[in-house]
Amino acid sequence: MKLFDCNCSYGISPRPAFRYARDPAELIAEMDFCGIDRALVYHAGMRCSSPAFWNQQFATEVESFPRLEPTWALLPTQTGEQLPPDEFLAAMKANGVRALWAFPSEHHYRLDGRTFGELLEVMTERRIPLFAKLNLIGLGDFMKEFPDLTAVAVNQGPHSLERYLRPLVDTYPNLYVDTSYYIVEGLIEEFCARYGPKRLLFGSAFPDNCSGAALLRLIQADTDDATKEALAGGNLERLLSEVRL
Repeated sequence: MKLFDCNCSYGISPRPAFRYARDPAELIAEMDFCGIDRALVYHAGMRCSSPAFWNQQFATEVESFPRLEPTWALLPTQTGEQLPPDEFLAAMKANGVRALWAFPSEHHYRLDGRTFGELLEVMTERRIPLFAKLNLIGLGDFMKEFPDLTAVAVNQGPHSLERYLRPLVDTYPNLYVDTSYYIVEGLIEEFCARYGPKRLLFGSAFPDNCSGAALLRLIQADTDDATKEALAGGNLERLLSEVRL
């Protein structure tokens, strides 16, 4: 089973976790320890400091680590911190970036059309996934504006949030869920029984989480091997293959 982690990071945050990776080499060592083959990665500085600096710095740092695929974080263009959409996408292509992150709480903006409308329309058209660190109520309001956007709800749990989540999954066919906090026994099985295996992505949320938590839940899930392989990495591979930069 090839594991492709959709949600992990390295770098030193203002309040670092007990176990974290300071640089790409340490992240690779953590992945080897857990048996994770590849990872879609962001830098702690993109979340806790300035994406305007860390997006480019980070993409350069991981160039020599083919198992790590870089992502970038969004900022509003109105403040002059981020390039206009056409230039931003050109820079993504030049740096091999195929997915984006939104950290609205950390960066003090609203994830909505008024702030990111033009970019989100282009992302929808070009199938660029947006990993959104946002509660499900906020995510539901956001998806009303951009119902066809490929969006990934991350860090949802660890308790069950199905009464919030499932109406959104029913309504928005391009909404996906990472498994980093999806660790209540039986949830993976129930989700796959209702929606099939295509909309869950293995994510560890390292270093906020120990990588082994989501990994153990996936391995122990009472599903067939094809379902586990899809969750482990096949679904993420498919999403990234659909991106048109």
